[in-house]
Amino acid sequence: MAALGTEYWTATMHDINREVLQPLCLRTGKCYAHVVNFEELLHITVFVSHAWLENFEQFFQSINSAFQDWTVTPNLWICATALLQSTDPATVALQVGTGVCPSEAPFTKALAKAEKLLIVRNATVDLYERIWCCWEFFLAYQQGMIHRPGAVMVVGPSMFGTGTKEVDITSALSSSIEDKRKILEHISKTASYQVINDKLTEIKFFNGRREGTVDVETNSTN
Repeated sequence: MAALGTEYWTATMHDINREVLQPLCLRTGKCYAHVVNFEELLHITVFVSHAWLENFEQFFQSINSAFQDWTVTPNLWICATALLQSTDPATVALQVGTGVCPSEAPFTKALAKAEKLLIVRNATVDLYERIWCCWEFFLAYQQGMIHRPGAVMVVGPSMFGTGTKEVDITSALSSSIEDKRKILEHISKTASYQVINDKLTEIKFFNGRREGTVDVETNSTN
């Protein structure tokens, strides 16, 4: 991360995107994953759910902690590296799903092919105050992932799991009001609306030191 110098240690995913990923995508016309894996594109093993306001180094270390004991390195789907990054709002909108049904968004299609969901918490922002993180967990629930032992993993500090505030996805934020409207409309049509709130609350308070009711691996670092 030479482009950031000493500022790397305080950089967020937004900073990494601006200084590293966007220039690469502009120069090559490809997303980062397609540049580094150009000889053979890889199949998804793990979908990574996270928030861009996180500290990038903490994000990196949290992911490493999840797989440090794996004998085979998994293929990760991370939106910043899997999608074409750009300063053009129209290009970004096409990448993240703005203006289309959320069920057709790249996030949705990628998670449908993943074997596991890795939830990476951070010390800056509560993941489940972001609507797309809520959507990703909703999809995992719909696909039965949370009922499969080890299919949902939680890492990162439980900074926002010390209070009593439960998750309410209607309060989640989005950079696009239309994205939020469509996601909430889609989720609210299902019988699992309140179940999603309850399960997200379990994830929020899960700290890895005690067994939770969600099938997660105790890889959390506090």
